Amino acid sequence: MPYNGTIYRPPIEANTFLLPITEGCTHNSCTFCNMYQYIPFRVLPLSEVEEYLLEVKQNFGRYCDRIQRIFMVGADPFALSAKMLLERIDLIKKYLPNVNVITMYARTDNIAHKSDENLQALREAGVNDLYIGVECGLNDVLASLNKGYSADETKQQCLRLNAAGIQHCDLLMLGTAGKSRGLECAKASAALENEIKPHKILINTMSAFVGTKLDDDIKTGAFIPATEKENLEEERELLCGLELPDCFFWAAHPLDSIKIEGVLWEHKQQMLDILAWSIGHVNENAITRTSRVGTL
Repeated sequence: MPYNGTIYRPPIEANTFLLPITEGCTHNSCTFCNMYQYIPFRVLPLSEVEEYLLEVKQNFGRYCDRIQRIFMVGADPFALSAKMLLERIDLIKKYLPNVNVITMYARTDNIAHKSDENLQALREAGVNDLYIGVECGLNDVLASLNKGYSADETKQQCLRLNAAGIQHCDLLMLGTAGKSRGLECAKASAALENEIKPHKILINTMSAFVGTKLDDDIKTGAFIPATEKENLEEERELLCGLELPDCFFWAAHPLDSIKIEGVLWEHKQQMLDILAWSIGHVNENAITRTSRVGTL
């Protein structure tokens, strides 16, 4: 299958079967992101998806029976209508009959476009563990990032997912509020997460890549980034405030200076101890967060 752009997936989906569904991003305007900068949004036709699945079945034969989880590739395949998603899920089950979990990135506004009945139907078809770009809990910060939705809207839509029985993995970003606002941001994010109750929380640290508006804003002084110590203090405050004992907390992204992960009821104090030590020993000069080459 010809595919335009780089294929991205959450790091914890490293062993998951990947199925291209869309190219590019419907929003493609977040100030910090250049992942889909020059890739127009496109929905892959149903015929291309079936052709790909047929080729997989022909090439890998009995191995396909072992595939139980699929990650739909694209910035936001959940932009498709429930009907279009269900058509693609029917194909998945035709060629990979033992798949029982279908996951993907999902923007808050694309959840809002689906009725409660749509969400229930998708859950019954196997859709679960949606990855939501929450980023932070402060509305003014999300507006400055040009996310296209607020923390209040994310809360509303994640509660709808919960009601439909669809688990979500929330993506949070340290440093979004800039210098001196990390602790405020952490408290707001923890309060939001405690309300919407994610299955997993994935952390990365905001970094400015060449060609992004964020990088330009830093160069002009319109945005003053947090120091690395402030980022770690924000992470510690966030972790302290989380009251989600069964949630898996993952902060081992390549952009995170300190790698920690664990289930909160069991590993929270251990992770806090690591962060406390790191805050006292952080080398501010060892990490560059501006004008980086590459992608998020």
